[in-house]
Amino acid sequence: SIVEMSNRKSYSIADTQDTCLILNSREVFLRSGTSQEEPTINHHVSEIFLMNLRILEQDSKAPIVVHQQTVGGDWHSGMAIYDAIKSSPCNFVFICHGICASMGAIIAQAPLNKGIRISMPNCEWLIHEGSCAVDGTYKQMFSLYEFEKKMMDKSYDILSMSGHKTGEYFQGSKEGAAKRFIKRQLNTKEDWWLSAEEAKYYGFIDGVWGDKGFESLEKMIKHVS
Repeated sequence: SIVEMSNRKSYSIADTQDTCLILNSREVFLRSGTSQEEPTINHHVSEIFLMNLRILEQDSKAPIVVHQQTVGGDWHSGMAIYDAIKSSPCNFVFICHGICASMGAIIAQAPLNKGIRISMPNCEWLIHEGSCAVDGTYKQMFSLYEFEKKMMDKSYDILSMSGHKTGEYFQGSKEGAAKRFIKRQLNTKEDWWLSAEEAKYYGFIDGVWGDKGFESLEKMIKHVS
């Protein structure tokens, strides 16, 4: 069981492949643990992540390594992961693999001020406003529309906070400049695709794997310890 696993000092990776956790090295994988066409963020992913995070937090307060590859997914499930990272007593090394899209780009901002956000060199980034399906009575549709606008604005706040604080592009600019810039990008492009280097330039990550200071996982863990 997972409880027994948390009390053991050593075990094989196979023991934990279905729970997306390697306890010895304190690594968590943001994936469903089941076979599916696309790596999406959903309630199953968030529940497994929250459970694994609690196991690691109870084990020690040492840094936690999070591996993410996702095309995005459910807003509420993603924010559950985001809040769990922000409120954790541990620091993080957050590594984006393959693709970091939509809700994945929001989650990747959670370690800001409490760890390192890293992108693998060939990880592609996608930032957009997302989509929703509206159904129900006129009052229900209007209520959902108002709610979605608030959630969209919150996503802008999260991304622009990171951009203004760490993005080279926004150095010396006033507060709010990053948010206006991101809005212009999405109004023009709908889907804003970025390379790992561009994600770093605009402040959505702290570095690209292989950059000076980010050559190895051991070095990054030591930096945030």
